[in-house]
Amino acid sequence: MGYRNAKGSLEDIQKRLANIKKEKFALEDKKKKAETEKNDMYRKFEIAIKQLQGRAEFKNEILERKLAVFQRDLERKEMTLRELVQRSGLDQATVDNICKNMEEAIEAKNSILRNLRYSLAHAIKAYNDAIRVYEAKLLEFGIPADELGIEPLVTNTSTMPAGLVAA
Repeated sequence: MGYRNAKGSLEDIQKRLANIKKEKFALEDKKKKAETEKNDMYRKFEIAIKQLQGRAEFKNEILERKLAVFQRDLERKEMTLRELVQRSGLDQATVDNICKNMEEAIEAKNSILRNLRYSLAHAIKAYNDAIRVYEAKLLEFGIPADELGIEPLVTNTSTMPAGLVAA
């Protein structure tokens, strides 16, 4: 009887051992697949990074060429301005004052443009927020939002509420 119990116990242990070995092989196979997938993803990531670096270098080179062209144009225009100043007989202080005034005027206009761009983005954001509020209210009353017939404007601002419209 002890022999039969031991024999049955041995068979049970052998079955469990066989199941554990199968599970071990399955887990090792999963591990190998995961490692292969990880290595593939890493390789693809490195390739993508190298491509991005190449594109960035290309764009930088193009920008550097453009900058060089602009610098040459600026130098030519400065030379032309100096020749005009010499021909007109103006002294250097007057020329410097004129250049300073021109730079201030250009900077003032650039500032106005920046403010106008900000104001435009602010107005578009408020408009889009108002549309979202109206659509939400229409839906609350059971009216399809399509009946409003107003489309939001395309903008580079987020769709997060900015508190520009009171609900």
